[in-house]
Amino acid sequence: MIDLDDIKEKIRTAMESQGTYTEDLELCISLCAGSYVAFKIALNDITKKKKSYVIEVSREGNKKLVAHPSFKVLFDSLEVTRKQLRELGLTLQTLSSSDDDEVTDLINEVNKADDDE
Repeated sequence: MIDLDDIKEKIRTAMESQGTYTEDLELCISLCAGSYVAFKIALNDITKKKKSYVIEVSREGNKKLVAHPSFKVLFDSLEVTRKQLRELGLTLQTLSSSDDDEVTDLINEVNKADDDE
């Protein structure tokens, strides 16, 4: 599973390489890393499912199909992560690191999922 401290360190490293890191941004870095972990957990949960819906039973006993709750978590955390990365100055345009940089991979994954909505 993804380690929160590893993600925070990768974000810090990317910001330091751009010259934008300050300790004042630690809260934003923690929030960004946390929302990314939530995104990865929801993505992992969804990939194990064979259906995109769950069956809910109402108080009256009626069954209805609703979207799997992990989809909402996935898209909410995706959007939050994307916005937080942008606030930290970590976008594809600002990163000048190599293609195999893990923060670049993180941003690419979030952007790809956002495009798939």
